[in-house]
Amino acid sequence: MKRNDFRGGGIKCSIVTFVAILLFPFYGRAQEDGNFEFRYPLDVPMSLSGNYGELRSNHFHAGIDFRIGGVVGAPVYAAADGYVSRISVSPTGYGNALYITHSDGYVSVYGHLHRFEDKIREYVRAEQYASGSFVVDLSPDSICFPVKAGQLIAFGGNTGSSGGPHLHFEVRKEGSTLNIVTNRLFAMDDGRKPVINRVAFMGYDIEDGVARVFRINRPRLRSAVIPLPRLSYVAVDAVDRMEGTNAKLAIGEYSVFLDGECIYRFRVGDISMNESRYLNSLIEYPLKSRTGRTMVKSYVEPGNGLAYKIDCINDGLIVLDDDSLHTLTVEVKDYANNAERIDYKVKRASGLLRVNDSLSQKGTFAAWHLPFFYKKEGLVFSMPAGSLYRSIYFDAAEDSDASGDFCSKVWSISGYETALHVPARLSIRYDGPDSLRAKALLVSVSHSGRIYGAGGAIDSCGYVTSRVSSFGSYAVALDTVPPSVRVYIANGETLRRDIVSFSIRDRLSGLDRYEVEIDGRWVLAEFDAKRSRLSVNLADAKIGRGKKHRLVIRVSDNKGNETVVKRDFKW
Repeated sequence: MKRNDFRGGGIKCSIVTFVAILLFPFYGRAQEDGNFEFRYPLDVPMSLSGNYGELRSNHFHAGIDFRIGGVVGAPVYAAADGYVSRISVSPTGYGNALYITHSDGYVSVYGHLHRFEDKIREYVRAEQYASGSFVVDLSPDSICFPVKAGQLIAFGGNTGSSGGPHLHFEVRKEGSTLNIVTNRLFAMDDGRKPVINRVAFMGYDIEDGVARVFRINRPRLRSAVIPLPRLSYVAVDAVDRMEGTNAKLAIGEYSVFLDGECIYRFRVGDISMNESRYLNSLIEYPLKSRTGRTMVKSYVEPGNGLAYKIDCINDGLIVLDDDSLHTLTVEVKDYANNAERIDYKVKRASGLLRVNDSLSQKGTFAAWHLPFFYKKEGLVFSMPAGSLYRSIYFDAAEDSDASGDFCSKVWSISGYETALHVPARLSIRYDGPDSLRAKALLVSVSHSGRIYGAGGAIDSCGYVTSRVSSFGSYAVALDTVPPSVRVYIANGETLRRDIVSFSIRDRLSGLDRYEVEIDGRWVLAEFDAKRSRLSVNLADAKIGRGKKHRLVIRVSDNKGNETVVKRDFKW
């Protein structure tokens, strides 16, 4: 197939480009049945490393991850006619990413790119030098970069928050990311059934408006009868399998039946971007916190914003009102409608059940649908309405077992097993030297004693305040240590390579700015956050060859600590 190159564009769009657009419309082609048509955006054999709706940390995966052969550089092509409407460069997230707008409101997204096609790359480089920033988010108009389906736009890579070389591809429309398979935007073969890895049985009770949940010890033999309390639910760990890949892919539909009657069914469908965090209500979050295992539960919490996608009876609870033997069926389906199911025999327990989780202790009642405010000597905590998925007993207590170099008490807040949908506001009183107040920030303290920066600044009342996205243990600490910078160039060294790299890290408050100058002039330095690596392409920097040069690196963190490193070199 012939590959098109850009005709026009560059730093500024030309009149020639505009005329070309008039003569050759660039929008995507619609099928006769009204469905939009996309082509596969690569020319390597199709193999998935991830698919739509995978249960990731705090979100659903919004697209499809295509393998590109284990190395960077695979050509990436426009999936349909349109124009490049957004170009973003970031050390995290999608890294180097392109957004193409098509007709009928469709937008295709290409993430983790190694580099852009040359004309786009020139445009981005000019904007980066104009702004003095590696990170850019650009919105060229529709006449700058028109594209045809199958036109080369970039090369696949591993930039941003990527775990290996691949192309992240997604399609958006009207604020939602679309399920490419179920919307039939292009076809993928899948003849393999999903796999149910594990099913957990959870007891359920409610006391004073707060649900109390406990895990039930079930018999080892699957054929054995499982004793359950009157109210319970299940949590399911399942993955899909597909030809041509060993990846553990997303399930498209979860169902639970009691004696043949469906009491719970969740279909992934399309997930809007502002709904994605409701994943934490869909899964058994305490189990995820303890074990790292992500399991979809049948119980539908009152604050679950995905409830409209769920068909259920009794909020998805298993209700046993008699002493008869019942059949409970767990079924999962993939997007190709391949199904796997497991049947269990269950019966209401005649006595108390031995459980392997302790029930939560009482505290201050916090209703899931109302704002919440809590104050204690040395601590203030507040949540807006809608922060919780279900009502809880909130508690904050001093963690006497925690040790470390802190400027406050260590507060254990409610418990790490409660999910927050929107950030809460936390303030802890500072108890440290007045001379170092500007260096104070909140830190989260793990069970092992490790600390992680949680941001914030001190106010006139002596409290350090920040927004936190999870419960747990928090304290105030000081960041007085400047970022570390490792430069792999000896002073006076003659370089025989075009690309030089540096390692930059900050221990606590996080990196704020990083700048590289050569001979007193700002040059572009690309930052890979996952590797903590800053790289400069000397050829792109347009410095003279065979001459001596002065390199200066400045790196600062979010508390004003700065490291400056200087080197003389010849290239």
